[in-house]
Amino acid sequence: MELFSYHLIQAPLFSVAARLLSSAALRRVEGLRHAECLFPMRMGHSVMLPGRFHVTTLVLFAWWENEAHLDRFLASPPYRIFERDHWHVRLRFYRRWGTYRGLDEAKLYTELADPEGPVVGVTFARLKLSETFRFARWGKPVEAQVRDHPGVTRATVAFRPFNTFSTFSMWRSEADMLGMVRGRAAATDGTGHRDAMVERARRDFHYEFTTMRLVPLSEHGQWPEPMRLLPR
Repeated sequence: MELFSYHLIQAPLFSVAARLLSSAALRRVEGLRHAECLFPMRMGHSVMLPGRFHVTTLVLFAWWENEAHLDRFLASPPYRIFERDHWHVRLRFYRRWGTYRGLDEAKLYTELADPEGPVVGVTFARLKLSETFRFARWGKPVEAQVRDHPGVTRATVAFRPFNTFSTFSMWRSEADMLGMVRGRAAATDGTGHRDAMVERARRDFHYEFTTMRLVPLSEHGQWPEPMRLLPR
């Protein structure tokens, strides 16, 4: 069965930069269908603040033919950065909206729809550079909304220069996620995401965008302490 994985790896700046600049080399990894390398940012913080950027952490989002290929990659990685102990979660994909080059052919396991336990939301977008400031103005409140939601257990936003953005959020339940997306109860869910989607429908920020919903299968390692939202 196909599998996705999401990794956060703390490493020196030069190691992170090398993978951002040459992530296409991962295409040679056996069983790896697609990979995205980015660096995370502190959610809800101004893009003008130095503390916004975690430039010594690498995000890897990967689509695998099966779990055995992921295990082999971690046991014998092609680059030293992946040898480091790090946090990652293994995921199975069950719902999508939109399109994004490299991910559109991933298999949907629709039998996993309506899960009773935790769910994960992942978005990928390629931003129209002319919409950068407008996107930042509408996106910052949404990041804060997700960060502060009582149903979130893990969350981060990530970036690859100059126009690739991604979000990752793990929720206690699908109901919690949908409450935030739809702004059902303004006091707890907030309305930033709902309002931003109305603005996006009016004039799109991106030329490619997808939202993926996945079921977490297993979690490995330690979520990075400086980025933790809630205690275990």
